[in-house]
Amino acid sequence: MIQISQDARAKIQTLVDAEVVRDPALRIALDPATDARSPLQRAYVISLVEREDKEKTEIAINVDGIRVLLNLDTSNLLSGANIDWVQDEGNSGFRVRTPEAPRAPSRPAGSAPAVSGPLAERVQEVFDEMVNPRITSHGGAVELVDVEDDTVYIRMSGGCQGCAASAATLRQGIERTLREEIPEVGEIVDVTDHAAGATPYF
Repeated sequence: MIQISQDARAKIQTLVDAEVVRDPALRIALDPATDARSPLQRAYVISLVEREDKEKTEIAINVDGIRVLLNLDTSNLLSGANIDWVQDEGNSGFRVRTPEAPRAPSRPAGSAPAVSGPLAERVQEVFDEMVNPRITSHGGAVELVDVEDDTVYIRMSGGCQGCAASAATLRQGIERTLREEIPEVGEIVDVTDHAAGATPYF
C-alpha cells in the first residue's frame, strides 16, 4: 500500500489552488536510466499531471482521495512506499521513500572475514555495510570467495542465485558500488553456479 505524506498532500493542494492543475493525478514512473530489476539501482520520476492524461499502459489507484498513476511493474515495486515532498534549495520535488531493507546478518563481532588481507577486508566491509543490506529484501546475498592481486571473486546466493536480473545486480549494483568505494579493485569474477539456484527472485 502506497502512502502520501502530509507535506506531499499540501504541495498538491497548493498547485491545485494555483490552477497549475485542475484535476490532479500523481504519476510515478521508474527512471529509464535505472534498471528496475536490480534493487541496488532503482529510482523514480514523479510528476503531477491531469487525471485525463492517464496512459493506456498505466493503472490508476486511489490513495486516500488522491489518484496515483502507475505502470504495473512499478506498482509491484512500490508496496509500502511513502511519497513525500522535499523542500531543498535547488532540489525540491516529490520523492519516493521505500521501506528500508532488513539488514543482512553480519559476522560476529571480532571475527575475521573468510578471506584475509587488506583489500579483502575492505571488500567484505562494503558487502556487509552497503551491498547485502540492500539485496536482502530480495532474499539474496553476496559472498566474498577470494582475492588475487586486484581480482575479486564473489558468489551470489539465495534470491540472487539463478535470478534473471543477477547480471544487472552484479554490473550495476555490486560492481559499481565496489569500484566507487574501492577504486583499486580490478576484475570482479562471479563464480556462482546460477543453474543450481533453487529460489531465484526473477
